[in-house]
Amino acid sequence: MCYLLVLEKREFVFLCVSIYLIDKSGESMAKALNDDDPVYVAVSEDVDESRSTLLWALRTLRVKKLHLLHVYQLISMTPSSSGLEQSEIDAIQELEQTSRNDTLLKYHDICIDEGVIEQDVDMSYFSANNVGEWIVELIYQNNIKKLIMGATADSHYSEGMVHIPSTKAEYVFRHAPHCCNIWLVCNGNLIQTRAGRFEHAGSAHSYSESSSSLHSLDSAPIPYGGAGRAERVTQPHALSSSEELSARGFESMYYEEQRRRLEIDELKREKKQRDKMRREAEDALSSSFGVSQILYNEEVIRRREVEAELNRAKAEIEDMKRVQKELEEQHYADCRLLEMFQKERDEAIKTTEELLRALEKGESSIPLQWSVSNEPPQCFICPISKDIMQNPHVAADGYTYEADEFRRWLNHGGEKSPMTNIRLQNHNLTPNLVLRSAIKDWLQQHP
Repeated sequence: MCYLLVLEKREFVFLCVSIYLIDKSGESMAKALNDDDPVYVAVSEDVDESRSTLLWALRTLRVKKLHLLHVYQLISMTPSSSGLEQSEIDAIQELEQTSRNDTLLKYHDICIDEGVIEQDVDMSYFSANNVGEWIVELIYQNNIKKLIMGATADSHYSEGMVHIPSTKAEYVFRHAPHCCNIWLVCNGNLIQTRAGRFEHAGSAHSYSESSSSLHSLDSAPIPYGGAGRAERVTQPHALSSSEELSARGFESMYYEEQRRRLEIDELKREKKQRDKMRREAEDALSSSFGVSQILYNEEVIRRREVEAELNRAKAEIEDMKRVQKELEEQHYADCRLLEMFQKERDEAIKTTEELLRALEKGESSIPLQWSVSNEPPQCFICPISKDIMQNPHVAADGYTYEADEFRRWLNHGGEKSPMTNIRLQNHNLTPNLVLRSAIKDWLQQHP
């Protein structure tokens, strides 16, 4: 990668000093990778966003022990400020707690998939009003020597970017103790590094002086060509005494100007951070109301579904009652019809018995009541055709039918008795010879 620069003489000398200091820090930083200090990786709540940063750390550094660090923005919610019940606030906070635990477990699984031993992966998360300040505080408290965090969101990455868009990352980069090595990564690419301060006994110039200069220069862009570049830093040429004195003069002027700029930038960042926190608090409050509205809408939908289910059940019950009533009415009508048919059958049997007794006594073959009336007796009429039977046969239901009419009834799908509407046990027919003889005699007297 090549940069074309047009510089004045003062800036050129200062640039040489900066490159010298950066190269020295890069050499020490590469050596620091060989110790057993745990590597801390700052991750966000969005696993997809911090995945590339974690993978860069696992695949680039010699990670023996890894510590996943998650610091999230603290948003205080009270019933008076949010308008919610305390139980609702507790439920929301419990849901957020569960979500954070699940997020860290996903990061843990990524480490295991990359070959890290499960016992060498630690996880912790903290809440803070200012995320950047709390990360710096954790570095001091835990004596963190190696820290990897995102320079900005992966979606903001552009090829060749060297500045730090994230205010949190920039704050940590500037205010972390000098003993901490820092790597800023975006979209799987190293954006900037900052070497920790290490004292080297016996050296002509204490490395603390170089690292101090580097700390003041840490806002300068450091071009990076790819993973592993930090371990391949070329050795700088030594500067003469006069060049060093001249460079230090320009360096002092530059540091003073940088200090004033940093003070102004810090004031701007503080104002921006306060505005951001206010907006986030307002968004969180709006989100809490949104959660309550969602719960309310879900409850309304659930109640409507229950009411619809009850209405369907009521309709089914009404239908069952209506069908039951129709069946009862049909059963009552069938019983009445059955009684009528049974009465007619009893009369026909009685008439047949009288006819048989008359024939046995040698009396007139037709009783007197048959001779007086011109209307045929009811027992002579086929229940199906309503005509006088010519070939009467008795069916399985005990009633007498015209043989051809009954067979036609069966051929058209009749499975039940025409008189009782009860399923026939069989389709057998037995000739009713007595009734046929009586019908024949009656027809002779009534041609």
